Amino acid sequence: MRIRESWRVAPALVLPAVLIACDGTDPPVAARLTVSPSSVELAALGETQQLTASVLDEDGQAIADAPVTWASNDNSVATVSPSGLVTAIGNGSAAINAVSGNASGGAGVRVSQVLVSFEVSPSTGTLVSFGETLQLDARALDANGNVIATVGIAWSSANEAVATVDADGLVTAIGNGSADITATGGGSTATAAVTVAQQAARIDVSPTATTFPALGDTVRVTAEPFDANGNPVVDADVVWSSTDQAVATVDSTGLVTAAGNGSATVAATAGGASGTSEITVSQVLVGVGIVPANITFFSLGDTARLEAAGRDANGHPMGSFTFTWSSENEAVATVDATGLVTAVRTGGTDVLAVSGELSAAAGVVVTQLASEVRLTPEVDTLNAVGDTVRLTAMAVDRNGHEVEDTDYIWSAPHPSVVTVDSSGLVTARGVGTGHIRVTATRAGAGYVGVATITVRASASGALPARRP
Repeated sequence: MRIRESWRVAPALVLPAVLIACDGTDPPVAARLTVSPSSVELAALGETQQLTASVLDEDGQAIADAPVTWASNDNSVATVSPSGLVTAIGNGSAAINAVSGNASGGAGVRVSQVLVSFEVSPSTGTLVSFGETLQLDARALDANGNVIATVGIAWSSANEAVATVDADGLVTAIGNGSADITATGGGSTATAAVTVAQQAARIDVSPTATTFPALGDTVRVTAEPFDANGNPVVDADVVWSSTDQAVATVDSTGLVTAAGNGSATVAATAGGASGTSEITVSQVLVGVGIVPANITFFSLGDTARLEAAGRDANGHPMGSFTFTWSSENEAVATVDATGLVTAVRTGGTDVLAVSGELSAAAGVVVTQLASEVRLTPEVDTLNAVGDTVRLTAMAVDRNGHEVEDTDYIWSAPHPSVVTVDSSGLVTARGVGTGHIRVTATRAGAGYVGVATITVRASASGALPARRP
């Protein structure tokens, strides 16, 4: 506040007053009134200034406790209380008049707000959609926090690729990022920090529904997030889920895989938005399969259980079906009503499972392998050199069945005592004990039959020698 003494005050209308003293003498008459200070400048609305009035009589003597009436000629600029307290109301000028009896005086008041602070409200803001707007308000304030309406405001954005601002402080989101919005007025500046961070308000999922005819089938589901104004949210973090993973699974890229018959909902979620795709898995029968598809038997009488099932396009079993079983060559292998296959003889055949118009075949091979070679006799004695005995060999599989279509290889590790030909005929060559070995060509390497032959005497009657 500044006080000046140079203001001129308009003459006040003075009304005559008659004062009569109680003691009968004439009371003092107000002849002159002065107001101090005579001029006032107020820099903030609500600011006050106390005025005082001095009332003098004709002799220039102060009249104590003289009554004074105060008035303002413009209450929209400044008001004055009965005690002379002036309060700033609005920018402009006003005259304050004081009257006491026939005397009057006054003071000039000028109200001119002075900017002491400058602020933008709100000071921060986050926009979640391109095209979304935020209204900023810039205020120039005097010392009492009153807005100075006469201050012009200019707006600017530090990053118009993120947000723009118009002349009225309306901010519009353009792209993700941060931008400082600056307001300038009255030689002062203030900023608001604006962040644009798109959030998905909806997610469009494609396809919205899929039916799988086979387990293991897949489909790529795509998700497109959009903000509230319909702009694509490019960098949205989409999370995928399935309501029933026993029916359909989904990976982090949206690849859906059929896992079992039924229905499931696959959802793509980003923030508070989500989109869904309805998945149905309903296997379609395209063929019949047998497990195992091939069997090899190594002994007659061996058995194996075959399982037949309907198959979808990816070979997965499905449903319950009734099958009729048969063998194309029961001389090689037979099959019962439950799919139990039994080896009969060496050879090959197909075992069929039939259900309606659908059928499947499993290949069955019977190829005997000897697990033992039996010699008859296993022990024998020849009485003289030159005597002979015929040995017979029989290879049997692990179930004791003779192995068909096998050849035998004969050998005599002690040829000085006995020898053997390719037909198993043993001939005594010298006194002693020797072994005859036979191997079946359809036997494993460890399956060898052994016969022990003793030659009792030579042609001269010598006793047999001991053989290890």
